[in-house]
Amino acid sequence: MSVRCSLGHENPDGSAFCDECGEPLTAAEPAAVAPAQPAAAAAPVAGNGTQTCPSCGAVNPAGEAFCSNCGVSLLGAPAPVAVAPAPAPVQPAAPAAAPASLQARLIVEADNQEFDLAGKDNIVIGREDPVSNIYPDVDLTPHGGDEGGVSRIHARIFVQNDQYFLEDENSTNFTFVNRQRLAAKTPTLLSDNDEVRFGRVLLRFKRP
Repeated sequence: MSVRCSLGHENPDGSAFCDECGEPLTAAEPAAVAPAQPAAAAAPVAGNGTQTCPSCGAVNPAGEAFCSNCGVSLLGAPAPVAVAPAPAPVQPAAPAAAPASLQARLIVEADNQEFDLAGKDNIVIGREDPVSNIYPDVDLTPHGGDEGGVSRIHARIFVQNDQYFLEDENSTNFTFVNRQRLAAKTPTLLSDNDEVRFGRVLLRFKRP
């Protein structure tokens, strides 16, 4: 005597599940069912043409897709799904450093006082005069500017195309670069270690 599933597959009398499709066979009295577990591998086939269910240990004919006792798949576990590695965290970009060419300084020869010109596009050189509301970026008053003939607005240094230029602002006692007097309102390119004189106050221009 045999038991048929709803699809017409014949199964041995007493089978709890269809050998072909795994459908529960309600007409049959199922044997004690162990907790179903996914098969780790295909059920081993014995030399006599049978295979043992890896879940409940029941013997099934070779080639069956499902155990006739507990219904577990006899075809092995599904192929593992590849998991893509998590993307590496993005590091924030470090702030860009100021160009080395803009790290320029003026150094007073008499006392080695330094004036940092970095980050400034227009630097006024002269003497502070609160009465006239004049406050130059480079105040030479404490460095002999008054007795040295430095005008209140004597000259200016400005940046153009990553280069520093010096321009005399119609000063009374003139501006000199490497002992050459500059014509008023005529920009002159400055190079590293140039000697710059405002009236009689001597400075040195430095840049990397």
